[in-house]
Amino acid sequence: MKFHTKTLEITPGPGFSLQNITRQVSDFVVETGVQEGQLTAFYKHTTGSIFIGEHESGIIADIERALEAIAPFNGTYLHHRRELDFNGSAHVRAAFMPTSVVIPIHEGSLVMGTHQEIMVTNGQSESLPRYIVLQVMGE
Repeated sequence: MKFHTKTLEITPGPGFSLQNITRQVSDFVVETGVQEGQLTAFYKHTTGSIFIGEHESGIIADIERALEAIAPFNGTYLHHRRELDFNGSAHVRAAFMPTSVVIPIHEGSLVMGTHQEIMVTNGQSESLPRYIVLQVMGE
């Protein structure tokens, strides 16, 4: 069994952002040459998440609205008392969402449904680089 690892860097804008990284991940799988195996994608931060969803404007707006109801961006957070950063909302939102996904690889491609895409959310109050570790294992 072979292992291939790559770190993908993204720089989302400040506040709520949602990015579709399916193409970058699929390209990496093809580069590895693995025909049968699995991909793990891991979001290396505590202010966002990675999940499988549909990248459609209505769904994106619905996700943003739901997260705003759970943890308002301009809410009062004890985390802010440190006065180092003011991203309490992002931390609380991320606690409710996954930090990794695992996707099968069959015949050299990700096995995903018609409308399934790999989505990354971030809620940082400023625009900072974020890293997703991709790891493919298989033959």
